[in-house]
Amino acid sequence: MLTRFRQRKHAVMRFWRWPILFCYAEGKTALDPAYPATFEILRESRLPLLDLGCGIGLLSAFLWARGHRPEMLGIDADAKKIRVASRALAGTTAQFLAGDAREFPPHSGNVVALDVVHYFNDAEQQAWLRRIAASIAPGGVAIVRATLHEPGWRYSATKAEEWLIHRCRWIPWAGWNFPTREEICAPFREAGFVEDVRPMWGWTPFNGYLFTFRR
Repeated sequence: MLTRFRQRKHAVMRFWRWPILFCYAEGKTALDPAYPATFEILRESRLPLLDLGCGIGLLSAFLWARGHRPEMLGIDADAKKIRVASRALAGTTAQFLAGDAREFPPHSGNVVALDVVHYFNDAEQQAWLRRIAASIAPGGVAIVRATLHEPGWRYSATKAEEWLIHRCRWIPWAGWNFPTREEICAPFREAGFVEDVRPMWGWTPFNGYLFTFRR
């Protein structure tokens, strides 16, 4: 059996064709605690997985390398990243579509949405989260990471990062509509989910929290 280090390297090596993305994948998988946390939450499930705002498909690559291999569908509005994801994950159970994460196709299974919700306005956030809740199968889980709108240096650091990644065009859409904890949880509480919320910043300076909602 491969060690976790070797598994992570297998995920990163899928992006060797793109040197900048390879470096990004190396740093992201090494430092972002949401990736191993998501794997631990999903590891016993065989339900289909929907990854909203999937980017280059790095989470799918990470999960695949760790042995979590259900049907996976990633959706992202950046068509260039979707082309990278499709090529990098060719031969796996992961498929990718370019499109608006708010307009995902009918789904029943697990859903992951990492660092996406702040790109939508208040009404869009609530409608989107309710739609995610309706897409979770019995025994399934929704995993949402979001920066919360709360005072502190981590919140300021996250806003600065968002400005930077917008300026360098890594993500072409500006997103500063950070929700409160209640705004994230309310749609799932209404649907009777069991929730868990924990800080998820690891070695980073950012104010991310991981929300887990189980049906």
